[in-house]
Amino acid sequence: MPKPIRPSQLAGLLMQHRTSLYAYIFSCVRNHADAEDILQNVSVAAMESYRQLQSQEGFLPWAREIARRRVLAHHRQSHRQQPFDPELVQVLSEAAERVEEAEPASDHHVALLSCLEGLPPESRKLISARYRDRGGDANELANRFGHSVQSIYARIKRIKLALRHCVEKKLAREL
Repeated sequence: MPKPIRPSQLAGLLMQHRTSLYAYIFSCVRNHADAEDILQNVSVAAMESYRQLQSQEGFLPWAREIARRRVLAHHRQSHRQQPFDPELVQVLSEAAERVEEAEPASDHHVALLSCLEGLPPESRKLISARYRDRGGDANELANRFGHSVQSIYARIKRIKLALRHCVEKKLAREL
């Protein structure tokens, strides 16, 4: 029986597949702001229902199904566009899945995710807030983490350097 997914693993999977999910959502709504909103809704829904996920390997189809449902709900609620054909959304979802299967994550990406998982929790939260949550304004981060703006910049710089060294080390081991 596979081990249950932890929330921190789910966050890593969301980061790993963010681009793919965003591309799928954007292809359905054709509006960057709406695509970002829907992606955030998908992330929240995934975090709330992560216990339903059976394995990390099943993450992308599971998350894409959440995205498909959110896209359809968006189109039902939106009066700006004509109704969207649910079958078209399904076809786009299946096409995106085939592309993802044909182009698996790069070694560099896998190494980076592994290195992110190895960061201390506070560092992982800071990097996540800076890059994934798009709440990366230094003043906001300083307030949120209780540090000065200069300290936030310095910490991010140190974390990025540590990640770079970690990734280089992991990739060198694979050669």
